[in-house]
Parts: sequence; structure tokens; C-alpha cells
Amino acid sequence: MERFLGIEEARARLGQLAADVASGGEPVVLTKRGHSLAVVIGRDEYSRLKEAASRLIRQELDGRLAEVRRKVEEAGLEPSVVDEAIAAARKLQ
Repeated sequence: MERFLGIEEARARLGQLAADVASGGEPVVLTKRGHSLAVVIGRDEYSRLKEAASRLIRQELDGRLAEVRRKVEEAGLEPSVVDEAIAAARKLQ
């Protein structure tokens, strides 16, 4: 569960809010004129969310690569073409 706090009040209590969420307290939704603007969460929760997002992106990428490999095979080309293209793109980074 999260709690809601006006941005002006949060500004005055920012240090305490940061300490609260860092120690495992509930997230704080910052509001302005009744509209949610942002959420203050602890570092551990932030890391967990980033890892989950990375996993989802990787799953989507894996699915798309499988589809590309399938289409390459259907076109009568060698599937290794996909791996070669990926390796070439990585060298450009």
C-alpha cells in the first residue's frame, strides 16, 4: 500500500520521507492539487522494478529474434545470418 502526500509537505519532510522508504516503508505518492506526480520508493524496490523490466524486455527481444530466425529460414537463408547481423551491430556500439 502507498500513502499520498502533497508535494509542498513532502518538500519540507524530504529527508524523513527518504529515510522511511529506504528502511522498507511504504512508497509515497507525491501529489499536486490532487494529481499524482511521482512516487518515492526505496532503493531495493527500485532495483527490483528495474530487474523485472529488464527481464520483460529480454523476453520480448528473445521472442522477436526467434520470429526473425523463423522468417530467415522460411526465406531459404541460413539462420546464422541473424547471429552475424547481431554480432556486427554489437561491434558498432
